Amino acid sequence: MIRKILILILLAVNTAFAVNIKHADHSDYYRVVFETEKPVEFKEIPFLDSKIFVLSINISSKKVNKNILKRKYIKSLDIIYNGETTKFVFEISNKITGYKIYTLKNPYRIVIDFIKKKPEKRAVKPEEDPIYNIIVQYDLKEKSKTVKPVKDKKIIVIDPGHGGKDPGAIANGLREKDVNLKIAKKLKEILEKDPRFKVYLTRNRDRFIRLYDRTVFAVKKKADLFISIHCNSSPTRTESGTYVYTLNLRGARSKLARLVEQRENKAVIDYVKVSTNPLVNRIVADLAISTTMTEGRNFAYYLRKYLKNVTEFKDIDSANFAVLKTPGIPSVLVEVLYLTDPADAQLLKNDRFIQNFSYGVYNAIVDYFYRE
Repeated sequence: MIRKILILILLAVNTAFAVNIKHADHSDYYRVVFETEKPVEFKEIPFLDSKIFVLSINISSKKVNKNILKRKYIKSLDIIYNGETTKFVFEISNKITGYKIYTLKNPYRIVIDFIKKKPEKRAVKPEEDPIYNIIVQYDLKEKSKTVKPVKDKKIIVIDPGHGGKDPGAIANGLREKDVNLKIAKKLKEILEKDPRFKVYLTRNRDRFIRLYDRTVFAVKKKADLFISIHCNSSPTRTESGTYVYTLNLRGARSKLARLVEQRENKAVIDYVKVSTNPLVNRIVADLAISTTMTEGRNFAYYLRKYLKNVTEFKDIDSANFAVLKTPGIPSVLVEVLYLTDPADAQLLKNDRFIQNFSYGVYNAIVDYFYRE
């Protein structure tokens, strides 16, 4: 579970009055109520991520119990105190589809009704789909269906890791930079056959590009999705399989993620600057990048759904990768296989595997954007 990375600004206050948070679970909605001693001004602060709801209330009380809310519907609630104003930052779960705000009197209450998602019919899992399994057994290709062109294409930026003077890992007759580029080109070729996508590579030949420039490239292209392609390595030469990493500003969650992070991170991106106040800049950067973290994690689940039938899928993890710091763009780093493992290396030399792996990523992208 990804929590919002927020800095809580604690400032001295002159006066304060109590605000109580109450909640109630109804069949169609989950209600959160702010009860105050008197009428107060409040407003919703628009945010680019639909799963983040920010409510600013003109109160300065710090006596707030935020731990009563059900995590089933509200994944997290962060509170930012700033003088006479308090901001409540909700991270809404996927079980919520929307919300409405209104007030009640005697006593004065601000009411938020979070609308619940209606139950859906059980979807057929890929491993239960005979058509899918037949395709996987030979070549994992797109299921046959007519795809109509769309007005606004989804922009996909694929980043072949390393390049030029930076070869990446070298083992078993392979250089990581070459394998990364080969897989990226195959994925681009497959995606471009679908009229719903526009695809860019951060590099299309063997050249060195700084991590900062890769992220800037994705931002300039107004990417809807950023995928960084890498191959793994292990000093023990005993590790194998596929890993997908998403951004976590707190740093790596596991020991393995920390090792990979140290190998991949060679640059740091500055925080977004919108003010002369560094604390304000930090909050803005953290909020802006929440989509990268939350949606990147969501996309990673789709990758696992399709790649587990193609490769030895090990885990989804998170780390503080500089290349994934693409504000507002869902981003993942895919460690395809281990160059240092002889069996994995043989697969990476196999064009059929690269094609199947690329189709797996393609199917994950289609399902992520156009899931029914």
